Amino acid sequence: MFWDETTKEAIGWTDIWGQFLPLSKPGQRVRRQACAYLPDQREAWEVAMRDWQQVREAARDAQWAKSCRDAFARLPDVLPILNLLRQGASVRVVDVFELKTFLWHGRELQALQTFAWWPALDWEVLLRLLNPGGTLVPTFSLADLQDQTLNALQDDLQRLDAEVYRGRKEQTDSLCQKFGRAPTRDGLFIVEKNQADLEHPDLRLQSVNLFEAVFEVIEPPRVRELQAERERVLMRIEDREAEVLQGLVEQLAPHVEVVEKMYDACGRFDWAFAKATVAMKWEAGVTAWLDGQRDAEPASADGNSVEASTALAPWFVLSGWHPTARTTVESRGGTFTPLDLTLSPGVGLITGPNMGGKTVSLKTLGLLQALAQHALPVPAAEFRFHPVERIGWSGGDEQSLVSGLSSFGAEMQRLATLLHTPGHALLLLDEVARTTNPEEGEALAVGLAKYLRSSAHTALFASHFPGVTQVSGLQGFRVAGLRPDVLTAWELTGHPPDPDRLLADLQQAMDYRLLPAQGLEFPRDALRIARLFGLPEEITRKEGQ
Repeated sequence: MFWDETTKEAIGWTDIWGQFLPLSKPGQRVRRQACAYLPDQREAWEVAMRDWQQVREAARDAQWAKSCRDAFARLPDVLPILNLLRQGASVRVVDVFELKTFLWHGRELQALQTFAWWPALDWEVLLRLLNPGGTLVPTFSLADLQDQTLNALQDDLQRLDAEVYRGRKEQTDSLCQKFGRAPTRDGLFIVEKNQADLEHPDLRLQSVNLFEAVFEVIEPPRVRELQAERERVLMRIEDREAEVLQGLVEQLAPHVEVVEKMYDACGRFDWAFAKATVAMKWEAGVTAWLDGQRDAEPASADGNSVEASTALAPWFVLSGWHPTARTTVESRGGTFTPLDLTLSPGVGLITGPNMGGKTVSLKTLGLLQALAQHALPVPAAEFRFHPVERIGWSGGDEQSLVSGLSSFGAEMQRLATLLHTPGHALLLLDEVARTTNPEEGEALAVGLAKYLRSSAHTALFASHFPGVTQVSGLQGFRVAGLRPDVLTAWELTGHPPDPDRLLADLQQAMDYRLLPAQGLEFPRDALRIARLFGLPEEITRKEGQ
């Protein structure tokens, strides 16, 4: 399994996945079947990537894009109908109408696409089965099939309807002439109560109340004969329609397979269009699959030799961003800082202050990896990645209400699962062991870093424990943090005067860039920040000062 629900939730997958929305039933079917491409599926991944990249180029023409959207939105789901045709089962007129609608708009999409893989289909032949004569139209009725027997029966029905109408009109005119009033639309003849004893062969007394007498109008024998004949013709029409539809089933059955291929092709086109739409919105850049490619001069961040696995070319992120995080920051009037990262296979360690964006960096890398392995556009100027068999996330507060485990117990259970599950993984670890006492937590974090360093996994590890920075062979990164000049100025001047503005001002003064760490240094701004928030000097003074 590529990932679990915890990892999906942690990196914000649901919100991002929800932006990729095909317009058609075929496209939605392809979306439901989408999954991550694993390391041995590079060729299929490249094909899927080319699809949306090709569509993105074409979609720069706004009219072309609108024509595609209109056609996709009108494509019905014809798979149930194709199954009926394959079985030789009966179909309804509405089924044939939907099939013709699909063929009509599928033909439009064929004219719009330029894919080399698009299956060949002679739309004219299929449409002419449903529209044998005259100009092709997108609608369908059985009359379009021009069956002579059915047409003759329809003519008989029209003749009988006309004769029934004339017979009823003659009766109505006769009653109106004799009594000065016409029957109601529901076939009743109503007169005053004192006329309840009137006699007429076309009237039968039905009821008498305080004010009026109600007669039922009896249809003349000739009209009744015509009605009986009409019912017989209707039954013959129904039988003939079934025969015509069954004949149509037999004509369409040999084409089911190719229409099904076209259904899949339209879905693939629509899915590529949905991806291209998001790619244009994000201004997505280059995505490159690193399949065993080697780095020319592998080295760790501190200049020491690294494990053999790090000879592989590194993950590379240029101006990567998390759409959900960026939207949140910008909605508050802030400026989002994109992620730049070069991470060799192995273990990377991120240090930095709270509020510094370490968690967002982890989530951004996880999201970019997931998007890339699903052959989706990534929100980055450039993203080069090694495909992995799975992605795993572990945060520092994973209390399990269901199992009754404490935060620490739930975290350890999750870590064990991530480490023991087979397959090369990208592990994203946020503040491991922060929920237990600091001494043991640091020991666990150090032990985990050493274990991961010699494992087949690649991990990006955010930690507050100084001891982790002493583990050799780690790639160090640090959040730039609060700008020193701003922090010093605040301390000297007492700014900001308004405590309610302090958190917002701190966020504005924070430099969220992720930088290579020199010697894996550890952040030391916590006490200074605590003093700015007004904690007493007795609390924030370092021991020995």
